[in-house]
Amino acid sequence: MASGKNHDRAIYFATPVIGIIGGSYSLELGLIAASSHLLGGLYLSPDLDLKSLPWKRWGLLKFIWLPYQRIPHRHWLSHAPVIGSIGRLLYLGLWLSPLIIALGRYLPALHLSNDFWLVVAAAMIGVELSALNHLALDGLLIPLPKAFKARLCGD
Repeated sequence: MASGKNHDRAIYFATPVIGIIGGSYSLELGLIAASSHLLGGLYLSPDLDLKSLPWKRWGLLKFIWLPYQRIPHRHWLSHAPVIGSIGRLLYLGLWLSPLIIALGRYLPALHLSNDFWLVVAAAMIGVELSALNHLALDGLLIPLPKAFKARLCGD
């Protein structure tokens, strides 16, 4: 399992690459995918099921992840591709829903156009790529050689 610092380094390295690749389709979508990748890697990591570096980044709001931490570490609900990311986003959405409802009358109505769904897709792809980045470093997607794993565990 890679250290928190190595997970962060991988996110910092991959974010501009995702922005460039996404930007080749659309500058706006590339920025959205890169931003969601960065935020997903730093704040919505699969390791929120632990008292980890991403959990500590939430500062005063880290208490919202305490019920989520009842999930055993590396359980499929937190560490499975796609399911883990969707689960974390839905969990966060539950906490944000009272705020969204309270501010709903002040927010402009969402126009569910094709552009809206492209933006949602770009954001979801960015978050999922950050989770896949994390899972790859932990050796959960493909087996990593022991020597490579040993280097990842150090800071």
